[in-house]
Amino acid sequence: MLEINNLSHVVPGKGKEPLRVLEQVSFMAPGGHVLAVIGPSGSGKTTLLRILAGLTEPEAGTITYGKRDLIKQPLYANQLGWVPAGDDNLIEHLTVRENLISAAMLRGAGRTRDEVLSRVSHVLVTVGLENIATERTSALALPQRRRLKLGLALVADPVVVLCDDFTVGLDVRSEREFEALLKMVSTDRPDRIVIHATDSLANLGAYDTVVVMHEGYVTFHGPARAVPHYFTVPTYDEVYARLAKRPAQRWGDSWMKHRDAYYAAFKLGGGTAEKLSAAEEDPGDEDRTIIMKQKGGADEEANKVVEAEARPIIPLPGVFSQAQHLVKRRWSLLRRTPREWIVHASLLVGGPGVTALLLLPNLKTLKEMRSAGAAADVLWPASYTVSMVVLIQILLVMFMALRLGAREIAAWRAVYERERIGGVRPAAWLIGTLLFMLPIILVQSVSMEMFLDIISGGLPGTGPAKLLLPALSGAAFASICLGISANSGSKERAHSLSLTVLCANVLLCGALLGFPKILGQVVHPFITAHYGWSGIIDSMEKTAYFAPIDKLVKTWFATPDLAMIMLAVHFFVGLLMAFVGLRRRV
Repeated sequence: MLEINNLSHVVPGKGKEPLRVLEQVSFMAPGGHVLAVIGPSGSGKTTLLRILAGLTEPEAGTITYGKRDLIKQPLYANQLGWVPAGDDNLIEHLTVRENLISAAMLRGAGRTRDEVLSRVSHVLVTVGLENIATERTSALALPQRRRLKLGLALVADPVVVLCDDFTVGLDVRSEREFEALLKMVSTDRPDRIVIHATDSLANLGAYDTVVVMHEGYVTFHGPARAVPHYFTVPTYDEVYARLAKRPAQRWGDSWMKHRDAYYAAFKLGGGTAEKLSAAEEDPGDEDRTIIMKQKGGADEEANKVVEAEARPIIPLPGVFSQAQHLVKRRWSLLRRTPREWIVHASLLVGGPGVTALLLLPNLKTLKEMRSAGAAADVLWPASYTVSMVVLIQILLVMFMALRLGAREIAAWRAVYERERIGGVRPAAWLIGTLLFMLPIILVQSVSMEMFLDIISGGLPGTGPAKLLLPALSGAAFASICLGISANSGSKERAHSLSLTVLCANVLLCGALLGFPKILGQVVHPFITAHYGWSGIIDSMEKTAYFAPIDKLVKTWFATPDLAMIMLAVHFFVGLLMAFVGLRRRV
């Protein structure tokens, strides 16, 4: 039995009075039960679901499941099935079966592949998708996408399934089918409770009971056919109009007055049956008596308990097991998304190509520099060329890192939030993202350095600095962009903010003219590009190129060792930002 008692919640107002979203909400639901929470927009339905899911902590009240206090000890991830509102939390380039297998792999440890496939096959049959299991999600119609969302919530065999606006936007026939589907899901496991929050008043008879909410108050809880009687309206469609005729608190007080009698009549709680209606609140309303029988008996309930206890909770995989699956899935998605891998391939080829075009007009100068010594008319243009090539190399690597990191979390936020509720750890998601990005950054940076060395005949500077610092600059900036992405509301905003940070790096890195030394020491610790560029320049200290660059640029150069340390600091700061953003609830 799931019991909600006197649940209240307040949302702090920005410059206004706090908004009371829920006010002493109380109702109960037994195992094998499908319950609808209905009410107009703003009645508190979604907030109630989020509290039941452990996503929001209420101001007051209790929630118990059996003997367990769900506020102090929320449901274990695999005991909860969450079907969120919106249709952007599916992985488009996976098939229906692959989506379900992926969810099962992330939520179940210690299961063989055959056991996973068996569970997935059962879910496919349950939600009616077995005939299109090999179709990609991007090709599914809206009703099929909804079925898949429900299937993803069922792969771990949860005892509580919470659906937020599961049938919104569907036609009448599909809505009727889905409400019947929810009923079937509730009986698939004897102790399972399905709660659907919706503002639709169609087909309420498909639910075992209905909770009617209005501005945070429970105004009724009972079988759907009792709703018109209680609100003294001829049809369900007129319930919301009827609610609007009284203050929400009066409806809530009226229900509290009649609740025990209704529960007795519906066999939902203690009390004695009596004539039931809210007519006394509005003289002239019709007064009728409704008596309902409880399904099953004591033996049936005992059998349900025994069967429920025989089904153990599926343990979650470890962080690294989840990360391993996430990175494999991400590489598979890259292969299946031509637009994405073509962009990465173009950057891999185009980055060195752009730098080479800027270098080609000065190849003669570099060649003369190596053969003619340090003549002034050769030394200065050669030094300037080397400085700018290094800067462009670092900036291109950072731009490619931006392309990787800025959208990598924000673009997948809806999928991540769904999977997080299902037990995916933020650390696992972050590790999986890094294991996807870092190899690409390494290949891009190393290939660019090797290409430039080949066409130039060998750029000055020590080998480790020339190879490591561009790669570290890319990794550090990708990490910072990842942190921005994890804390942004959309991928567009994440990309915009990351691009702004890159522009700041171009202007403030000190490679163009530089700052006075004291000001540079204040600014440059925050500028990733400064360390990649200046660390490579400093490695040229024993060459003829260094003195002209030192005279031209009025700034300080970080040693290669210091540059690597500071880039590592930037990398870990970005990771911390990303981890905090991934832990943040949206």
